[in-house]
Amino acid sequence: MKQFLRFYNKDKNVIRMVNQSNKGFDLIILSDDKLKELLEIINYCEEKEDTLNILWQMKFKHESFVLYKKCVFSAPMDNFFKTEHCGKKIKVTCDNTSFYTDSNINKDRKVKFVNSTYQDMSTLTRLLKLTELNLKSK
Repeated sequence: MKQFLRFYNKDKNVIRMVNQSNKGFDLIILSDDKLKELLEIINYCEEKEDTLNILWQMKFKHESFVLYKKCVFSAPMDNFFKTEHCGKKIKVTCDNTSFYTDSNINKDRKVKFVNSTYQDMSTLTRLLKLTELNLKSK
């Protein structure tokens, strides 16, 4: 079954994405509570052999999201910036990325720097609701 980790702009004061590419990125977690919560979700999905996807809200296009499919997470490592400790770092690799938008202007337009187009957000919303129903039924 598919599970989704959702990161919205309000979460980005404790979680940051760096070194982004088509095949993965690094998550920097600045809060110990958020790290503990994230590790619990990752371990739960590994035990149940569920695929874990990440839904990330774009920084400058608030109505647009990036979906990273079939994510694999490394063990948390200390993150240093110029000899200063800055939270923990988790390396994330994924199979595929998709772009979704709620804006009528951006639908079916090409995403900059990527050979992909924005898809309609309603399909992703339906998928998210289905996974929530499956979780509640368990």
